[in-house]
Amino acid sequence: MAVLLRPFTILHTIETSGPGGAETVILELASSLDRSRFRSIVLLPPGHWLPQALREREVRTIEAKSSAWYDPHVFRVMVGLIVKEKVDLIHSHLPDQNFYSCIAGVLTRRKTIVTYHGAQPFTGGGGARRAFKTWVVQRTASSVVVVSDYLKNLLAEAGFKRERLVRIYNGVNLSRFAGPPRGCLRTELHCPPECRLIGMVANMRQSKGYEYFVKAARIVKDSFPQAHFVVVGELEGRIVNQMRALMKDLNLEDHFSLLGFRGDVPQILADLDVFVLSSVSEGLSIATIEAMAAGRPVVVTRSGGPQEIIEDRRTGLLVPPGDASALASGICEVLASSELASALGRNAQMLVEGKFSLKNMISSYESLYERCLLS
Repeated sequence: MAVLLRPFTILHTIETSGPGGAETVILELASSLDRSRFRSIVLLPPGHWLPQALREREVRTIEAKSSAWYDPHVFRVMVGLIVKEKVDLIHSHLPDQNFYSCIAGVLTRRKTIVTYHGAQPFTGGGGARRAFKTWVVQRTASSVVVVSDYLKNLLAEAGFKRERLVRIYNGVNLSRFAGPPRGCLRTELHCPPECRLIGMVANMRQSKGYEYFVKAARIVKDSFPQAHFVVVGELEGRIVNQMRALMKDLNLEDHFSLLGFRGDVPQILADLDVFVLSSVSEGLSIATIEAMAAGRPVVVTRSGGPQEIIEDRRTGLLVPPGDASALASGICEVLASSELASALGRNAQMLVEGKFSLKNMISSYESLYERCLLS
């Protein structure tokens, strides 16, 4: 067996730096790889969350700002970094940065692995520009990672070669959800003992279907007057304004708490009676896996990847996407039966421990890196 004289240098790169599923994956990956075999460097745009979190974990982090998708600055920084740091492999996340990374890989003669976390680039729209970017990645990436079999099939239908597609499930750090103290959120919200908390943790994006969560809340509230609803995610943009307007129209303003971005998600999940995901399109959903790791009963839409996480009525309830009534029915069913809630939460926790651990994810990526580098 050949002796490794130095760790392989991996350049991790992503086009966003705020809190989110893909950003969490790059944080865990860059900081958790076996440092005797891999040295991680991260290139990303400026931001208030991911760069700070990476530096706190002592991961070398370089920020490069771009003004538009065609801005050459990030590309120049990336190429210079690859040469200066003797990068062995590029690992990119999300569509725009996957395109940039593949071009940089071709010019510097480095292999490139790309990861797609969601279905949006392949479900219509985007025009010629998106089609061109996808065409470049299809022909130049050494391996294309997808976070669910749903996405694997979608990319194969979009023209990606199946032999280059690798499914690696996102994993979560189970220790973060092992028995955090309960009661913190209820104290913060001044909830009485009879209050039932129903919550959703997700970025403010159209694909998350927040309007269906709000409409479902009105139905649930009519059956469970003591219900209170919680949203965790950055409060900015058009979607938040639309949510607030809908809450006002449905007389729910006093029954929702919009908490914004929070760093104490395990403590928040520990206090939820039901976790909800109302997405209309979802690659996998780390937030759902985290809720399951916390032992919470989950009610989630059949929006793509979630069907691979949840066995309906055993580890959670699956409902049709875009259907507020069905979402409300699932929530009410869990609230009405403590036995069902306990069984779903217990089974979900066991599933995550065996299938969606951070250890499994890291090991899978390490094996892929070595196969790519040594082939």
